[in-house]
Amino acid sequence: MRRKRSILFIRPDYHCSFFYRDELRKLGWKADILVDPGYPEGLLYSSRDILRPPRLPVQHLRVFRWLTQLMYLFLYLAVFWRYRVHVYYGRPPVVDCLEAEMGLTKLFGKDFLLTAWLARAVGCKLVFVPTGCHDDDTKADWQLLDDGNVCNNCGFFDRCDDRLNSLNFSRIRRYFDFSVGLGCKNSRQLAERHFKYKAIDLDLWSPALEVPPEHRLPPTANLRILHSAYLKGSSRAWQGRNIKGSPFVLDAIERLQAEGHPVEYMYIENKPSNQMRFYQAQADIVVEQLIYGWWGSTGVETMALGKPVVCYLRPAWKDFFFRTFPEYSSLPIVEADTRSIYDVLKRLVTDPELRASKGAESRRFAETYFNPERNVKAFAEMLEPS
Repeated sequence: MRRKRSILFIRPDYHCSFFYRDELRKLGWKADILVDPGYPEGLLYSSRDILRPPRLPVQHLRVFRWLTQLMYLFLYLAVFWRYRVHVYYGRPPVVDCLEAEMGLTKLFGKDFLLTAWLARAVGCKLVFVPTGCHDDDTKADWQLLDDGNVCNNCGFFDRCDDRLNSLNFSRIRRYFDFSVGLGCKNSRQLAERHFKYKAIDLDLWSPALEVPPEHRLPPTANLRILHSAYLKGSSRAWQGRNIKGSPFVLDAIERLQAEGHPVEYMYIENKPSNQMRFYQAQADIVVEQLIYGWWGSTGVETMALGKPVVCYLRPAWKDFFFRTFPEYSSLPIVEADTRSIYDVLKRLVTDPELRASKGAESRRFAETYFNPERNVKAFAEMLEPS
């Protein structure tokens, strides 16, 4: 029997969905997480207490891909009706071996989604959480912004297909009650509700975090500047497009090193999601991105750790944020773009008091804006049956 206060997170939003699940359970909700077969294993915050189908060893063969989809569908059919609210992170998984091969999309339209249709048929509320720009607006929409600077610098530009993007938006509009907005801009494609959505465990991501010996980096007298770049074997390579502005960050660090400043570039790779904080905690300065216009998960995590975070904030998005959340009159971010990154980093490197004050601002902001207890309670109130 389905409880009124019940929720299923379909594909977790990194660690955020796990914190939502645990907080909602404290509030008396039945809350669980369903992981689809395509979810990256390295991003899975925890494999305990989750719902997921068996993983087949060979995924690239069509027959195994279909079997994986069918196992996921069977698991979904076994549990979906138990939850009144379904929260999808990113595009809903498509069971194409049924929807295409059996002609369901021809019968019900290209934007037909079997799982979403079933959920709506039994009265579920569906909520969509975008993973990034392609889940928020079309490329054509983004090209209107800043003369296309975002798309023109994105390494996934050639693989980002507006036909698929538009199909996804049609599905969201057809089946979903609303899309989660992060308070920095309005989507041209989706009906959004803006609220303090992102949440993080402020005890786990704490400035007082003790790093276990196995995760400690070699001692150094340098200031570590953390930047999550994609430089090797990627379409976001040095010579190619790079949405984070990584080449400008590395140029600035090399210039500071040439001038004799004690700095070094810090890059974290091949670390599970639930171990990232141990490495982030050892950074002195964090550079998020210089082109897109807002912070992402790295900014959330490192602000909670009390680090000075450098990021480009698009002026129009900043204004939108302050209108959406009038309780804030400032942000802790140290603002920079591709032209000013060297000067901004030099100021932080040479001014320890500035680093300390910005780090303290970051933590205070995280305690109010990413607080899981408050954010989850507000989300639950939004979902309560009328």
